[in-house]
Amino acid sequence: MNMLCLAKVKFDLRDPDEVYFAQREIDSLLGTKTEFVKTIASLVREKPFNLLDNEVIHLITRLVYMGEGQGFLAEIPVREIVSIVKKATFFREIYVIFETKSNSEVLNLLNKIGISIHSEQLENKKIDPNHYTQILLKEVSGKNKLVAVRFLPYQTLFEYVTEVKKLPAAVFRPKNSENWKDYFKEKEAGIEKGANELLEHLKIGHYRSPHFGLGKNHVGDFVDWASTDLRKPFLHYLHKYKGKGDPRMSRALINLLNVKEGDTILDPFAGSGAFIADAQTMGINAIGIEVLNIGKMVAEVKCNLGINTTTVRNAAIKLFESIDEPLFKQDIKDELLGLKDKLRKDTGNNSACKKIEPHLGKILLLKKEIEKIKDGEVKKLFLILLSQQVVEYSEKSRTWDIVNSFKSYVEDRYLTLYATKKLAEVLDVNFSGSKTKIIKGDSTNMSVVEDNSIDGILTSPPYFDAMDYIGNNEISILVLGLDEDLMWGSTKDFYEAKHREESKYESLPLFIRDRYLAIELPESSSRLIELLEQSRRSHKSKIVQNYLKMMKLSFEECYRVLKNNKYYLMVISKYHVWTIDGKEEVIDTSTVLADLGKSVGFKVADVIEHGLSKADKGKIGVEDILVFQK
Repeated sequence: MNMLCLAKVKFDLRDPDEVYFAQREIDSLLGTKTEFVKTIASLVREKPFNLLDNEVIHLITRLVYMGEGQGFLAEIPVREIVSIVKKATFFREIYVIFETKSNSEVLNLLNKIGISIHSEQLENKKIDPNHYTQILLKEVSGKNKLVAVRFLPYQTLFEYVTEVKKLPAAVFRPKNSENWKDYFKEKEAGIEKGANELLEHLKIGHYRSPHFGLGKNHVGDFVDWASTDLRKPFLHYLHKYKGKGDPRMSRALINLLNVKEGDTILDPFAGSGAFIADAQTMGINAIGIEVLNIGKMVAEVKCNLGINTTTVRNAAIKLFESIDEPLFKQDIKDELLGLKDKLRKDTGNNSACKKIEPHLGKILLLKKEIEKIKDGEVKKLFLILLSQQVVEYSEKSRTWDIVNSFKSYVEDRYLTLYATKKLAEVLDVNFSGSKTKIIKGDSTNMSVVEDNSIDGILTSPPYFDAMDYIGNNEISILVLGLDEDLMWGSTKDFYEAKHREESKYESLPLFIRDRYLAIELPESSSRLIELLEQSRRSHKSKIVQNYLKMMKLSFEECYRVLKNNKYYLMVISKYHVWTIDGKEEVIDTSTVLADLGKSVGFKVADVIEHGLSKADKGKIGVEDILVFQK
């Protein structure tokens, strides 16, 4: 027996390319090719949609994406769907529709889909077996039953629950808070009240029109329209990090890997952890390799949704109480002078240094208080939250007190975490059920990862010389005392042979520096290097050559650790525009990287072109996702 599956895309997509990427995601999850639905309302003319009750039609046609394409339709054999609901990214709702002849058959088919109910519940026209599922029944043609099952994907719920922070109970200062303990207690109560209202609204609030303008006091005012603000689920956007992956795209990439709960994925260029952060929400283990301490530190915090919220809250209360004490303003004159001198020297007293300097005294005091926290995970979280304030105050001249800004940011991130964990309890999602490990290392030497042990790889490597990850985080690196990160000089210097470890494997006959010279590059790489040399851009040529050799070594390592027939998804710039002999030349860098992968044994299974997937834009406008297979 077959059923219809309709996946309705989110109405707040921010880029038209996301629609086409959403189809790839749902095709991969369902294991079949879906039909592109331009207008969902047009389906109502056809069976079985024209047999549905008005309420169901209203639900299906409400809050649709206003661009080209509103969903995807497939007729498939009855199968388990709940696991897809737990993983899907780009969808507001997923519907399953089928017709049956008896109640026993209804129960049997629902069980196959992944839903268990009691036979007496079938006497109702609407059944809510859990917080993310609705079953809507209608008798048709004799005693046949038309069954429509409405699913709310987990990721959508986790996006929406962060919106409850905007409700009055969570926004305004509690009236009865005489101390920080009472303050947080009332804020938490506001979050819980808002989360319950959210779940109720998503089930029964579909006839309510959202209120626009000022005076929003209902959760529907925030989740039922395409806000200009990014929805920020989990701990994404915790810390600004140039070139980090977009959370929706990153999660969808995990789904394109065709991995399941208990599998292990790898990001060999982890950065701030964006590409693997959602693995913990899907029961998937993850390993991230990152060479910079600042990136590793951000990634470890972002990928730690299992952190104890009670411990975080208590640490925040104690920290805020310490900040409010007169003793907080202790004498740090000598330390402050030392920090100022270090920043001026290492940054060349650039504009970022000048902007942050007026705030350094308070930053240093905050850091000293944070370092008193005994719990290592919580201490790391607060240091990263402080680092984000450092980034903001070094980018723009700000007059608002950085201590108050820091306290507000800690509160905001804590309430996000609290709302997320409360929803996870309702959905029975265990953030500690899988493990994510961030390893400080180099993707050209991943000897800590065993051969044929990885079920899927996804990453976005450096784009030749498009972005300097070190320079973009320099002030935070210095303030946090992560000076080791500056030894590279810049991202471009990292590509040089001297940074490749020589103790890779016992079987290597040559030192790595000699091996660099012996590395053979594909023809497309050689042509690119030759083009730069002929245009007398010898410095650029050397950077590109070192980069390509580094990438080939990384490809070899990825091929070694990946299991047979598994996939490696690489997000890479499609083109670079470089000046050659005084003219702008479009360089097909995607092809160059594809050829490098093939040179170590990978086959290119697919190439997906799309608009920029980065949350922070660099010089790149169009990207390819190279789908390699071992």
